[in-house]
Amino acid sequence: MDLNTAVLFGVVALLGSHQLVRWVGYRSGLLWTLSILDVLVGSAILWFGLPGFEATPMVNWVLGLLLFLHVATNMQQHGARQEAERAAAREERDQERRARRD
Repeated sequence: MDLNTAVLFGVVALLGSHQLVRWVGYRSGLLWTLSILDVLVGSAILWFGLPGFEATPMVNWVLGLLLFLHVATNMQQHGARQEAERAAAREERDQERRARRD
C-alpha cells in the first residue's frame, strides 16, 4: 500500500469511527478524542491536502470541512444529551422533595 492509499484509508477509517461510536454510544473520553482528532486531521487536510488529490482541491475541502461538521454535530449531540440528563436529575430531585413534603 502506498502513502496516498494509506492516508485516504486513514481518513475513511476516521469517518467510519463516527458511525461506530454512534452505534456503541458516546463516552466522554471517546467523544473528546474523536473531536480533537477530527480537528487535527481536518486542519491538516485543508492545509496540506491529501496526497494523490493535488489535481482536485475540491476533494480536500469537502473532506476537511466534513470532519469539522462531525465535530459540530458531536458537540451538539453531547450538549443535548447532557441537558436531558440534567433535566431528568432535576425532575427526580423535585419528585423527592414533593414526596418529603407530603
